[in-house]
Parts: sequence; structure tokens; C-alpha cells
Amino acid sequence: MASGLTAAQINQITTTLSPARIATFQAAAGFTPAADVAEKYSWHALTSGAFFVSLHMCEVAVRNGVDAALTATYGPDWPWQAVFENSLPNPAGQHFKPQSELRRARAKFAAGATGKVIAELKFAFWCHLFTRRYQSRVWDPHIKNAFPNLPPAFTPIQARQAIHDKLDPLRKFRNRIAHHEPILGEPLPARKQSIESLVTWRCAEVANWHSSWETISHNMGIKP
Repeated sequence: MASGLTAAQINQITTTLSPARIATFQAAAGFTPAADVAEKYSWHALTSGAFFVSLHMCEVAVRNGVDAALTATYGPDWPWQAVFENSLPNPAGQHFKPQSELRRARAKFAAGATGKVIAELKFAFWCHLFTRRYQSRVWDPHIKNAFPNLPPAFTPIQARQAIHDKLDPLRKFRNRIAHHEPILGEPLPARKQSIESLVTWRCAEVANWHSSWETISHNMGIKP
């Protein structure tokens, strides 16, 4: 077997990780015929980890871009500005409520600790801010400054939509990785490209630096 493990060892791994989980990898397509389930599983775990590191870079870059736009709109203490808070919806019956999320994050810190609030807010909050309700007040005047390397031909509407279209699938992808769910059915090259685009749109220098050490490319190249 490709991993060098015996059948007895793989059986113990299967028992520990659960037969249902291992069955997903036994049936997974896209691997070489010689790959056994242990090799598939370890490759998947390492690739998920590689994506998680790059998603960290992407989330931090994007949320700091949003901070730049919100600071330009509402001032550096935007988490405490009532006009911003009131612009956020709090929809009844929905799991994610942006206004409640801001209040939750803000409640942990003294007024003015914007950086700490930024770190506390969920990924879903940043994705929500790229919906069209914030177009005229936040993104029309500030998106090109917050994300200076967007394609020049993009209008502010196209720019906001392009960011949202890449960011929201990455949010769901990140949640799968964080909960140790399989990402075998994900379009991994497209997810990698979305990360690279978003980081580049925010800062080309950061994108170049990230490309010099990210490990997604290596892991995708050694898929068994």
C-alpha cells in the first residue's frame, strides 16, 4: 500500500477516526489507483491546513481593507458610531445578525479599541459588508482606496460584487476546514485563485510575499 501501513494499522485508524469518515476517503475520486485511504487522508489534512494558513492572510487583508473604508466613512471609532450600528440589519429569524454581532464584539472592549473589535468580529460580518446595502455610503467613495489593485475597468458596483463573489464562498470553505469537514468536492484551484485575487486587490506586495511561502501549491502538486 502506498502509505506503507499495514491493513491492521489502517483498520485501527479507521476505528479511531470513524468508519463513516474514512469511507468518504475510500470512495474519493481524483487520486491515483495506488493511493490507499491513509495516504488520501493525510494529504487531505495537510492540504486543508495549507489552505487555512492562506485564508488567514486573506481574511486579515480584507478586513483591514474594510476597516480603511469604514474609518473613512465613520471615523476611527466606527464600531461605536450609532449611525453605523443603525445601518446594520438585525433580521428576526435569521442565524446571523450583523448588528448583534457588532454589539457582541464591541462589548468586550473599551471604546476606541477598534483593532481588538476587528479581530473579534466573525468572517461573516466582513462578507455581509460587501452586500449592496453599503454601496452608496461606503463603497462608491472608498472601494478603490481600500482595494487599490482592483481591475481598473471595474466600477465601484462591479468591484464590490467581485469581492463578495469571491469572499462568501471562501467563508463557507473556511468553516468546513475549521470543523474538519472534507473539502474533496471543493474546486481547490478556484479557491486558491480567489485567495490570491483578494490579497492582491488589497496589496500586491503582501500577495507577492504570501506566494513565496504558501504551501497550497506544493500540496496540490503532490496529490497521491
